[in-house]
Amino acid sequence: MEVQHQAHGPIEAAAPEGGPPADAHLTEPVVKAVAAWVNQFARTLKTGRLYHPNNPVVVRFRGELIASLTRLLDEVGPFTCKFTNDDILFDDVSLHPAKSRDDNLALHFHRDGVRALTFNPGITARELDALLDAVALVSGKAQVEDDLVTLFWQANLDHVDVDYVPAEGDVGAGAEGEALVPWPTAAADETPEAPTDAAAETTPAASGSRSDDWSTGEATVEVEAGFDELDTLARGELDRFRAEFAAEHEVSIMTTALAIARAYLNAGATREDRVELGRFLPRMLRLALAEGSWLEAREGLALLRACESDQWSVETFTQELFQPISVATTVEILDRQEGVQVAEFVALARTLGEQAVEWLNLTLAESQQRRTRRALAEAISDLCRDHPEQMAQLVGDPRWYVVRNAVQILGWIGGDGIIGLLRAAMRHRDPRVRREVVAALGRVSDVAARPLLLEMLTGADTRLFCAVLHQLVTQRDAETAHLLVGYLRNPTYDRRPDAEKHAIVSTLGAVGTDDALPDLEAELAKGNWLARGAETHRLAIARCIARIGTPRARDLLERGALSRRGAVRDACVEAVKGLHGHP
Repeated sequence: MEVQHQAHGPIEAAAPEGGPPADAHLTEPVVKAVAAWVNQFARTLKTGRLYHPNNPVVVRFRGELIASLTRLLDEVGPFTCKFTNDDILFDDVSLHPAKSRDDNLALHFHRDGVRALTFNPGITARELDALLDAVALVSGKAQVEDDLVTLFWQANLDHVDVDYVPAEGDVGAGAEGEALVPWPTAAADETPEAPTDAAAETTPAASGSRSDDWSTGEATVEVEAGFDELDTLARGELDRFRAEFAAEHEVSIMTTALAIARAYLNAGATREDRVELGRFLPRMLRLALAEGSWLEAREGLALLRACESDQWSVETFTQELFQPISVATTVEILDRQEGVQVAEFVALARTLGEQAVEWLNLTLAESQQRRTRRALAEAISDLCRDHPEQMAQLVGDPRWYVVRNAVQILGWIGGDGIIGLLRAAMRHRDPRVRREVVAALGRVSDVAARPLLLEMLTGADTRLFCAVLHQLVTQRDAETAHLLVGYLRNPTYDRRPDAEKHAIVSTLGAVGTDDALPDLEAELAKGNWLARGAETHRLAIARCIARIGTPRARDLLERGALSRRGAVRDACVEAVKGLHGHP
């Protein structure tokens, strides 16, 4: 391999004897052909990084590359590719500009001082493979001691001329005509050594030390190349540094400390180590709770349990959590947080075991945010599903809104197991609590709920009265029908609000049996013919009978339709029409 070097100036490749003229390189087809081969070289290099050297794909790519180079040299003769810090040039035409820091083929040549490569006809596949291997070696992630110039020299590339920047520190600055350090050859080893004493007397003190194949000095001509490389890498490296710096500082000290503690335990900590760590972790746990870092608090709790310290227990810790000032602080933080953080708090509470419900109950009682209360209530209902008696503390709370929330949770739980707690809340002084009890009784079996509903009718306001009757329409019941008939025949019935009257008659039609028909028939015929509103009342009674729908009820309406009293006849006829319309 012939190796040339120069400190500066353009590189000119002379045409070989019998080859195409030098200006043939200036034609556009030649430039395109060389550019195509350089791109093929880059693709082959990338393929070699992905697969094993013996992979058929790599072998095929390398075979196609040498074939393309041979054809190109036969057509245009030798050609020279120049290298800058970010591009490969041919006759000052850009062939392969860098797309990014990781995709910068020219930089590997320029960084190692290679300024140009001249390819000559006759190049062999071995030489091209050696060239590819050298570039792949210096462009990979592995650390290598040799640079491209040394690797090219070792590869003995007879048909590739290398133009490189010499590593001499004084090139271009010495006396005119001063000889440069020659490229090492085999003949150099055969030159006899000069006597040591003579060399000491005649050779001036060297200005620098020697590396393997050339002298080194304090000065260097690689400053510009190094600066270009740094300038090319600087933007990407700065962005990387800023991103890593930001990511590092986004992680809190608490998270870092807990991660170190976890790694410490997993590294085979002894019993004494666990005791020492168990003394430190409670402080981290309290700090996490004070900052509302529920995820870190859960991790700290898990680490404490892993330490198995005798100086700490969940029971003692929860007593601190249940203190009014601790609950107030927790709620203040929780009400400012979003749903994700509230979910993390619920997950932390679940890890407390049996004490979880009490902590959630205390937090729910103090929370002022609806979304927070909703999430806490859902968690409590899930935890208390098998043991609803854990809600007794909330049901007995003096604050009406706390009791209402507790009753709502009981309604979500459902089942006959909540009857006792609902009975305790059904006489609450606040009507909003009583209405919530009625709604919760809808999740209880009819047999268990009916006695409570009938009891709640006494002294109920109109809204509660109607709500209770609405819950009673699920099935026919003679006892309920008897109670409603009593309301209907009571002299105070006419003074009831219209909503209550409508609810009584409608519910009686849904729950009544044949036992109620005599009283309904009497009510149908009762009253002054000229009384105001009597027609509306009779029609409501007739429709109630029609809704009972038994054969006796149908017979009663058919007889009424033949009555000589016009008001009774009209009401029954109207009810029979509705009856036939709903067979």
